[in-house]
Amino acid sequence: MKFSYALLSLAFISTSSSAFELNDPQKNNTQNLIWTGHLSPDTDSMTAAIAAAHIYGGTAVVPQKINPESRFVLEYCQAETPLQLDDFTGKQVGLVDFNQKTQLHKTIDPSSITAIIDHHAIGGSPVNLAQVAAVDIRPWGSAATILADRAASLSISLPQQAACTTLAGILSDTLVLQSATTTRYDRDYALKLAEQAGISDFHSFGEQMLIAKSDLSGTDAAAILTMDYKTFEYAGKKVGIGVAETLTAEQLTDRKDEFITAMQVYKKANNLDHLFFSVTDTKNKQANLLWIDKADAALARAAFQGQDADGWLVLKNVTSRKRQIGPAIQRAVEAAN
Repeated sequence: MKFSYALLSLAFISTSSSAFELNDPQKNNTQNLIWTGHLSPDTDSMTAAIAAAHIYGGTAVVPQKINPESRFVLEYCQAETPLQLDDFTGKQVGLVDFNQKTQLHKTIDPSSITAIIDHHAIGGSPVNLAQVAAVDIRPWGSAATILADRAASLSISLPQQAACTTLAGILSDTLVLQSATTTRYDRDYALKLAEQAGISDFHSFGEQMLIAKSDLSGTDAAAILTMDYKTFEYAGKKVGIGVAETLTAEQLTDRKDEFITAMQVYKKANNLDHLFFSVTDTKNKQANLLWIDKADAALARAAFQGQDADGWLVLKNVTSRKRQIGPAIQRAVEAAN
């Protein structure tokens, strides 16, 4: 039986007249509506917020400073930089690209959340809602893809700049459609959005994004550790996983001692039970995994069969935290507890 992911959200939408409607934006009260992604925002979370604001109204914001790739995307697309909002008090909030409370800005009141649009599993420590909210979660390669489909289903044409940034969200999270998370929906919407944005060669655009993401030579280890970072809760344990995706992995793996020091400080400061950091080599399609103590080493070896290389655990054909690194570590943590 063919299953339509476009209908997935319907089961989660309240019939109350006061509920947020994903399928009929004109019914929504968008006063004080803010769209935001997770802490340590990446390109998908930023661009999904931009797309959601165009489709449903409201304002796209980021909860923290954006990364070099995202800055490149905004410049390339000639798009306005979303406001960095430090206090969400009194705002109506739509979440994009996450559903975990460990990734939620501390000033967001769960009772203010009206919608969640995401492509991650509901597990670990999901946001607890005090009311029914509109939820659309699909197993696609990016949240940006879901927003592109939302726009298409509502016959809303994204402006050229928003089409460009939404395309960037898809290309970023799927590593230019090469990640294990890539679906036919990501490929189809990448083509459609490229045409809308007037981009003749989106692969070239994606490669330029990867290059922008890779240039971290002037960035300190502590900043790189948390540039693309998420905290999860597995079996009651707080688990941090940082990722640096780069075409020049050796530039970062040579800085192992710096990362170990940064990880020791961060793990203690944030009361984490476990902490892992992956230098993901997008050129050779492999992850280089690092940890700082025996307990984390035991979990990593239980989760993966990799090859040791100067203190890094090299994982061939592993590029996705969402589909590969995170689930493997979750299974290991749950088995150990």
